[in-house]
Amino acid sequence: MTARVQSSAGAEIVGCPDCGTRQRLPAPRRATVTRCVSCDGTLERTHGRSLSAALACSLATLLFLIPANLSLFLRTDALGVSRSSHLASAAGAMLADGWPWLALIVLLFVVVFPLVRFGLLTAVLGFLEFGRVEPWMGRAFRWSNRLETWAMPDVFLLGLAVAYARLAASIAVRVGPGAMAFIAAGVLALVVRATLDKAAVWERIAPDTAPADTAEAIECQDCDLLLPAHHEGRTCPRCAAPVRRRKPQSISRTIALTLAALLLYIPANIYPLATLPINYQPTKYTVLEGVIDLVQAGLWDLAILVFCASFLIPFLKLVGLGWCVWSVLSRSNRHLVAKARTYRVVEEIGRWSMVDPFVIGAFVPVMNYNALIYGRAEAASVPFTAVVVLTIISAKTFDPRLMWDAARRPQ
Repeated sequence: MTARVQSSAGAEIVGCPDCGTRQRLPAPRRATVTRCVSCDGTLERTHGRSLSAALACSLATLLFLIPANLSLFLRTDALGVSRSSHLASAAGAMLADGWPWLALIVLLFVVVFPLVRFGLLTAVLGFLEFGRVEPWMGRAFRWSNRLETWAMPDVFLLGLAVAYARLAASIAVRVGPGAMAFIAAGVLALVVRATLDKAAVWERIAPDTAPADTAEAIECQDCDLLLPAHHEGRTCPRCAAPVRRRKPQSISRTIALTLAALLLYIPANIYPLATLPINYQPTKYTVLEGVIDLVQAGLWDLAILVFCASFLIPFLKLVGLGWCVWSVLSRSNRHLVAKARTYRVVEEIGRWSMVDPFVIGAFVPVMNYNALIYGRAEAASVPFTAVVVLTIISAKTFDPRLMWDAARRPQ
């Protein structure tokens, strides 16, 4: 999404969110994808975007989340005894095992945030569909967008698939109606991300207006509204977010969060992540041992996905963020386009590293049988989850425009 205003010459002036370059988009535009002339980032994408389709999918996701939370989720059978779970059972089981922070993370990311995000999004799109604009809609859409990263039904869906494959190798497991509804919600959440045109929503909430001096104008970092320079430090008139030219303390915050994640990355991969009964024997496994178990079970596709999401992506995020931070500190003007692309990839894929904690959350509630048949989180689960959360936040705190600002300053 990019900041844009209509100029007197009939062309839209846009500000790239990745490099800050101001450029004109002549009208009319027939291209479905428009890219930045400086960093090659996507400025506009209209192909496959529809507010009506996004509304329908968002409403359907919200409706499916209700039975997903209320109905039977998973059921296992072993030795003539059965265990069943609901979606929120993962948080309860982890809390009972002595992992309160892990329980809180799973509860928020899987239960609370998806309901809040799609509730807000459905309300905003629904009002717009009927041609109504209310004062609260800017704030509501802003919070819905902020929760896009943290509401993870799609990521939990992948974790559920891995958990089912691991459980089915040892005991009988059945998918309940709650899980079926959640699968539908996870798929529809992906469709919402693909069809939602955020710029069109913001334009309908409050149309863009052209400042007198677009060269010195600043853009709101939440809704990308271009504003006069004197608005810095005030609240945005469209979404009510604080308006700043650049993210405050971006480099110091990113360095602190990245270093903390780097230190936690070591115990997250050395210590056992979870215990799972393999052939009725409790077996502890690390991140890489979990991948090996999937390979030995012949589940190559899931093994590759888990290896990429749980081991490779966290490492690449740390390297990528370090490269971008170093670019600012060294005022480098080399490979700026590659660095901008790296940052976009890091920001987009970071949330998928939550697969392994969600795998644990899916199987723990239905694996409490006896001393030989049980499943639980282990020592690495907390630092691993912390690595994922810290790298997501560090990507949010980093301002990629600083790389281009630093490259323009003299050495």
